[in-house]
Amino acid sequence: MKRHAAKLVVCTGVFILLFTSFLLMGTYASSNTPEAATAEEQSIRVQSGDTLWNIAKQFSDGSQDIRYIVFLIKDRNNLQSTVIKPGQKLIIPSI
Repeated sequence: MKRHAAKLVVCTGVFILLFTSFLLMGTYASSNTPEAATAEEQSIRVQSGDTLWNIAKQFSDGSQDIRYIVFLIKDRNNLQSTVIKPGQKLIIPSI
């Protein structure tokens, strides 16, 4: 009986160690801060009343779907949602 209890404790410890290491690895792998804008990109400051949809429309040339441009902006700035706040800095990728 002691052997089974010892195996159970060791297996539980290994599982917890592996599980937490994967959680930590995922946390540090994704950064909320985007890299600096390149020469082809523009940097803007969100104004009161701005939405990602309106910003995407401003930078659209009319040939691409606005939803795709919103996706590109979200992806470039590591945004998890479409919620933006006044004063926030966004990098507009070359479209």
